Amino acid sequence: MQFCSLDATFGNLEHRVLTFAPGLNIIEAPNESGKSTLCAFLRVMLYGLKTSERGTLADKNRYAPWSGSPMRGTLALTSGQEHITLQRDTVRANAPMGHFSAVYTGTSEPVAGLTAADCGEQLLGVPREVYERSAFIRQSGLAIDSDAELERRISALITTGEEGPSYSETMNTLKKQLNARRHNKTGQIPALEQSIAADGQALSELRTLAAQHSSAEAELAVLRSEQDRLRQELALHDAADRQEQYRALCAAGRAAEEAGAKAEAFYRMMEASKTPPDETLEQVKVKLQALDDLKSQQAEAERKRQSAQKALDEFCACGTPPAVLNAVPYDIMFALAAAVFCVLFALHIIPFPAFLLCFGILCGMIAVCSVIRRRQRAQRTQYDRQRAALERAVHEADAACAVLAAAQETQSAAILAEIPVKDIDHASAYIHDALSRRETHRQLVRDAQMAQLRYEVLQKQTPAGAPAQAVERPVRSRAELQGMLEENTARCSALQRDADYTAGRIRAIGDRSDLESSLAEKQRRLDALEREYSAVALAMDSLEHANTVLQNRFSPALGARAAELFAGLSGGKYRKVLLDRTLKAFAEESGSPVSRSAALLSQGAADQLYLAVRLAICDLVLPAEKHIPLILDDALINFDDTRCAAALDLLQKEAQQRQILLFTCQRRESAYLAGKPGVSVLSLS
Repeated sequence: MQFCSLDATFGNLEHRVLTFAPGLNIIEAPNESGKSTLCAFLRVMLYGLKTSERGTLADKNRYAPWSGSPMRGTLALTSGQEHITLQRDTVRANAPMGHFSAVYTGTSEPVAGLTAADCGEQLLGVPREVYERSAFIRQSGLAIDSDAELERRISALITTGEEGPSYSETMNTLKKQLNARRHNKTGQIPALEQSIAADGQALSELRTLAAQHSSAEAELAVLRSEQDRLRQELALHDAADRQEQYRALCAAGRAAEEAGAKAEAFYRMMEASKTPPDETLEQVKVKLQALDDLKSQQAEAERKRQSAQKALDEFCACGTPPAVLNAVPYDIMFALAAAVFCVLFALHIIPFPAFLLCFGILCGMIAVCSVIRRRQRAQRTQYDRQRAALERAVHEADAACAVLAAAQETQSAAILAEIPVKDIDHASAYIHDALSRRETHRQLVRDAQMAQLRYEVLQKQTPAGAPAQAVERPVRSRAELQGMLEENTARCSALQRDADYTAGRIRAIGDRSDLESSLAEKQRRLDALEREYSAVALAMDSLEHANTVLQNRFSPALGARAAELFAGLSGGKYRKVLLDRTLKAFAEESGSPVSRSAALLSQGAADQLYLAVRLAICDLVLPAEKHIPLILDDALINFDDTRCAAALDLLQKEAQQRQILLFTCQRRESAYLAGKPGVSVLSLS
């Protein structure tokens, strides 16, 4: 089989077209230019896209075209003598690369037997897992793992030449059969043993529960009989209560009639005495209060009048009003004195200083007389004002007393006009008595209403009709009987719950005969499983012995091919390669009997060893007639120039048997193989 060409819209590839040649194809491209994407594209074209994966790292998300175009691709290949073109397109967004077609190149006729799910396995002859772990070699994938399918095919092909079940698969199957029957405390045998023990315990519990249920039913019968007797006594209490209720109803009816008659008689008495209505009595009561207020005001006014008259009399008794000095004689005398002084001064009889002194004395006397006159006039004015105020107060008090007296007369006349009394002095007592009679009547009406209401309530509460005959109340009280009944009921409820639970447990456990039959059947199955367990254990021992012989053939065959390849890669430094059943590799140097794990080798030697093992696995696992292409993605990037040259020589030789696609970010591979036959160089830059 060979890849011929491809057309990819996949990840960062947009309509990328490549053509491959037979032999060794070196595809050069810098990092991040799509080498790993092309490798993934080839795998997807053969085996499809896993749409069940979730997350941003799922292939359907990681390889979605950067341009936003639908994911698609075409791969042309040869299988035997047939030229086939595979095509995968995206029809639905949730199913990228979901549409598949396989046609013969040139005729476009569909290829029978190729489907989207099994295309790769039909063309290559191996499942996806085997192809990825053998012919699909990445930089980080030189180290091989022990995939179950890969180990199965290696083991089967090396030992028998057929693809039947491997030792590990058969051993795992037998171990599963053995564990299915007994694995520590799990498996069919322990489960059956537990089930048998549970059935035995269930039968024992069934017998115990049956006895408990019978005892509970008997005790319930006794308690229910006692309940009936207690309820009969409580019924007698109820009858006695109804009898007392009827008697109380009759007494309440009589009391209601008597209260109504008493209220009616008192009302007729008030009508006969012409007792005014409540509104009139209240109005008269207010007027009497107003009359009392007027009397109080008149008494206060009389007191004020007497006080004002007493003050006036006392003021008048104090004497005559103060006299005011006559200023005319004094003024004439002062003028004559002034004229005399002036004449004497003019005649030079008295000197000027004496004149000034006399004139100053005269002015002082004039000023003193003036002050005396002003003070006397102020005193007379104050006296006149006080007397006028006292006389006015007396007059006003007399007027107020007269007004209040007239108001009293008017109010008294109004009161006497509304109530039947002879004088106003008896009005207050009459009003008090009338209001008392009215309140007594209202109380009698309320009593009658309450008696009637009590009767109606009792009438509703009392059953119709009187008891047919007198009922004697039981000796035990209602409370005592009720307590005994509640205790009995609680006990019955508890017993009934226990009985129901017991019955439920009996039903849950099942029929006794069915349990006994099931127990016998399980015992027969247990005996059969014990025999099967012994047989499987014997088969595993036999298979383990046979595998010991098989291992002597398995590991050397793969190790011999890997050693042959590793010797060429290492320039003969290492002569022997050993692999255990888990595909863990060991190497021996030429001339040294010590085997060293690949983990103890230098990085370069380990990479060479793992490359040799992977190529040996491809020779042994992949169908030889298919000539399945090998894909290496930067697998030689960690090789130094010497080791890289040796690896390229080996790959050129291997390319004579199958197509090899070597993706690299370096130019040393193409430079080394330039001009050599069977080598093609492609560039993705």
